[in-house]
Amino acid sequence: MAAAVTSGAALSPARRAEPSPPGGGLGTAQASVARMCNYLLGGKDNYAADRESAERALRDCPAVPRLVQANRGFLDHAAALLAGDAGLRQFVDAGCGLPAAENLGDLVRRADPACRVAYVDNDPMVLTHARALLAVDAGTGAFAGDVRDPAALLADPGLRRLIDFSEPVAVFLLGVLDFLADEDDPAGIVAALAAGLAPGSHVVISHAVRSPELDPLSGPCEGVDTPFRPRSEDEIARICASLRMLAPYPARLAAPAAPADRGPLPLVGCVGRVAE
Repeated sequence: MAAAVTSGAALSPARRAEPSPPGGGLGTAQASVARMCNYLLGGKDNYAADRESAERALRDCPAVPRLVQANRGFLDHAAALLAGDAGLRQFVDAGCGLPAAENLGDLVRRADPACRVAYVDNDPMVLTHARALLAVDAGTGAFAGDVRDPAALLADPGLRRLIDFSEPVAVFLLGVLDFLADEDDPAGIVAALAAGLAPGSHVVISHAVRSPELDPLSGPCEGVDTPFRPRSEDEIARICASLRMLAPYPARLAAPAAPADRGPLPLVGCVGRVAE
């Protein structure tokens, strides 16, 4: 592997589930973004197609490891902010991706071990691992859901048994919306999710910024399950328009411990409060 990232969580897109091959197994011929990220993190839950596509991405865009690190740093920061300063105790990680060394539940339970955490994804392999490795106590669950259908996601009976949506909730959408097409209406998705949350809830978003640096990865990529769609900062701001941004967001993100001369990356982080 050319440039493994060995700590933290990768970009975790809401992805279209791969069609299962005959017999009900998981398809492995096409690369999955979730498994590519797992490979970039030094994980073992990936296949040859994922490794080949990840290596190609590294060759085409050397910033990929720093993007992964910056997204992880933002997850750490937002989790501490909302579980600590904001006092939230319910969290939904939508498009959670494969489990990492530390996951959202580990981070928020530093503030309060009683925090309830739901992991949501529509990738069968992600769900299998999340149910086996993360949903191991009464305060944690893993549920099938697709952010492109926010009403169905929020209406899931199991999710609603775990999360009380009459009380404030933090919904994380890290590295999710930049894998949705414009016709999926990411702004409408954010607005619909926010509308289903109680006052005092928050939504956390990270989104790649369209730039020459990311051009080699943008759009459909042969052999990969979901196209990557960075957007301009104005477009990202419109996606988040239904939320009341907490200062200093939206803001460009930098990789943790990055040299000062490297500066911020083409990646924006947003932490927004649901308007009352």
